[in-house]
Amino acid sequence: MFSVRSTSGSITIIIGDMIICYLFFGLILPFLAYSPEWLSLSSLYGYLTFSVLTLVVILSLCFTRLYSFMEYIYPVDLIKRILPAFALSFVSIATMGFFIKSVILLSWRLLLPLVPIYGCMFIFRYLVFYGLTKNRERILIVGVTTQAREIIKESHRKRFRGYEIVGIVTSQEAQVATKTEGVSVLGLMENVQKIVQEHTIDSIVVTLRERRGKLPVYELLGCKVKNIRIEEGFTFYEKIKRKIIIDEFLKPSWFIFETGFFYTSIHGFAKRTQGMIVSFILLTFLSPILVLVAILIKLESPGPVFFQQERVGLNGKPFRLLKFRSMCQDAEKMIGPAFAQKNDPRITRLGMLTRKIRLDEVPQFINIFKGDMDLVGPRPERPVFVSQLEKIVPYYNLRHVVRPGLTGWAQVNYPYGDSFEDSREKLKYDLYYVKHFSWYLDLLIVFLTIREVLFSKGR
Repeated sequence: MFSVRSTSGSITIIIGDMIICYLFFGLILPFLAYSPEWLSLSSLYGYLTFSVLTLVVILSLCFTRLYSFMEYIYPVDLIKRILPAFALSFVSIATMGFFIKSVILLSWRLLLPLVPIYGCMFIFRYLVFYGLTKNRERILIVGVTTQAREIIKESHRKRFRGYEIVGIVTSQEAQVATKTEGVSVLGLMENVQKIVQEHTIDSIVVTLRERRGKLPVYELLGCKVKNIRIEEGFTFYEKIKRKIIIDEFLKPSWFIFETGFFYTSIHGFAKRTQGMIVSFILLTFLSPILVLVAILIKLESPGPVFFQQERVGLNGKPFRLLKFRSMCQDAEKMIGPAFAQKNDPRITRLGMLTRKIRLDEVPQFINIFKGDMDLVGPRPERPVFVSQLEKIVPYYNLRHVVRPGLTGWAQVNYPYGDSFEDSREKLKYDLYYVKHFSWYLDLLIVFLTIREVLFSKGR
């Protein structure tokens, strides 16, 4: 069983990629209509053509760091790298086909093998990185702490992961040779270099909160210069949990010096344009259904068709959020301002249906078209709750640096919540979204939302 840590293992991955390329280019291109006779592995010109195409694919994999094997925590991280590599190969080969006259008639056909090639490369890497335990990133944790326990518990929950918690080092001799959540305490911090060497450690995660006089800085520095990755506990927790931990130890300096939280006017303009186009198309397409729902609401109970409520938007600016009314008229007067709840007795029969299939949210595409919201972002909250949450939940106001969304990272990762504690938990996911905003993450959230709408039991 080979290891990607070894030179031979890395070379094996590259050779495997080359074989996949030659196999599909050689099997598909010669049999396409109008393919010249020289385009085959038995011809020198064909062999050279396949070699150039293979080189383009391999370079695309290099540029998108698909040979940096210690960066795939979960399979979704692999997809995140595969897609840009595919796009780069696609553009490069299409450009070559356009400018090289001898293959201009084949320009679009040269692209056909890319789909099975990248599909096989994903499966190949999936089996190597997640199927073979030996190829997982080997992690050593510094400190027997609550954060260390959370990290270990998460590793037990995820079967297909790209890392393995090998052990823990501690500053207390009494803890040596004991176990924390099933993981052994291998020794003292002062011996970390020796432990790293003995257990073939790839990365060290420091979970100590109070470090002054306790952290073996010179030992850790010795590990770093030997190409051992050193990570902060907060950062590694965020990477494996896909949310940002919020507690008394999280300082403003962490937000300042961490990468991310970078949202330019270009990002805002692009998302705004995208939101206008998508919302206009969907509102036009769904207009017959919306008219029917409006009629049914009026027939079932007295009151307006739309429910309007003030919410907090971009930079704390309030706006009026639109929904189809799903409760009886003046429902809020019964109990006052309150978080939405499951099985709320104020919900009408039609409202139960529209909520279950999320149809009550569709009028928010009007908010998106107007610019109050985006398709993806933190869900907007009411001013009365925001003022309370900002007092009791640290960094709550950071979720307002982007436009609120119809759906968000918290909505696809956290169950329906109706308390301040739930809002605190959802903020962890909202901050993760704000920090890691990307088109890929937006696309993933949209996909997960569609899956939730189609297969969930509703609210």
